[in-house]
Amino acid sequence: MNELVWIFPILFIFHDMEEIIGFGLWLTKNRAFLDNKYPKISNTYKPYSTEGMAAAVMEELVLCLVICFISRFTGFYGLWLGGFVAYTVHLIIHIGQSIVIQKYIPACITSLICIPVSVCVIVRSITLLSYSISGVIVYSLIGIVVIVANLKIAHKIIHIFTKKMRGMEK
Repeated sequence: MNELVWIFPILFIFHDMEEIIGFGLWLTKNRAFLDNKYPKISNTYKPYSTEGMAAAVMEELVLCLVICFISRFTGFYGLWLGGFVAYTVHLIIHIGQSIVIQKYIPACITSLICIPVSVCVIVRSITLLSYSISGVIVYSLIGIVVIVANLKIAHKIIHIFTKKMRGMEK
């Protein structure tokens, strides 16, 4: 398990690089489409910058690493497994988003690459840890709650950082 733990932040970084690099350009190109067809989503990203996205991803990475270190050094992998399952669900959601809007979004390519690896790591981890199905479900639900709550924090970071950056440009 000690080695499997570190696959989580590696996949996280790999996936989020695609989002950091591509989302700002994609958003600029597709803003009118989002405004017309998905105004609520478009409003979520009104104050957006690549720097703000990078700051939010950094915060998420720190959380991921804290969970990995705690798991590695305590030997308790429940929160790690829940976080990793939630991360994998998030990858699947990206694919679903792309299907729904019928456009590539910067997250799809790495999602397609990371999903099979993530599923293999999750299955291997459950086997090594001998967790029951009910345990896996509970840890996964906890992980999803933590990730959703943290997503709200990440979006606030994007907005705050972007507004500060724009204020510095004046």
